[in-house]
Amino acid sequence: FASCIEANKKISSELIDNGAEISVLGEDIFNFGEIVQGEKIDVEFLIKNTGDGDLIISDVNTSCGCTVPSWPNHVIKKGVTEKVRVSFNSEGKIGPQSRKVTLQTNATPSIKILTITGTVIVPKNQ
Repeated sequence: FASCIEANKKISSELIDNGAEISVLGEDIFNFGEIVQGEKIDVEFLIKNTGDGDLIISDVNTSCGCTVPSWPNHVIKKGVTEKVRVSFNSEGKIGPQSRKVTLQTNATPSIKILTITGTVIVPKNQ
């Protein structure tokens, strides 16, 4: 089998299932309340490696293109806290909103889900 993964992006086998644990400091659900349609919000989640091994976030997926994540793309050592940032664009949205941000990691379990919720209201001038 041939691999399309670049050599510098390979994850060392000793980092897979090595005792890393991911914990969210605070809540894993953030409610932004009400925002006016067209506004953008930025949310930060604090995550910590509470395990004994090195933590790697290998990928982050969102439930909508209106939600853009930013995460640490390096090894997170034992005891280190990092930020996962999420930007939500309410353009074209209306009413209650709930967006999932799925972190894929080398921790056990390997998936951690963060959620942002809130309500998008119509601007008063419409």
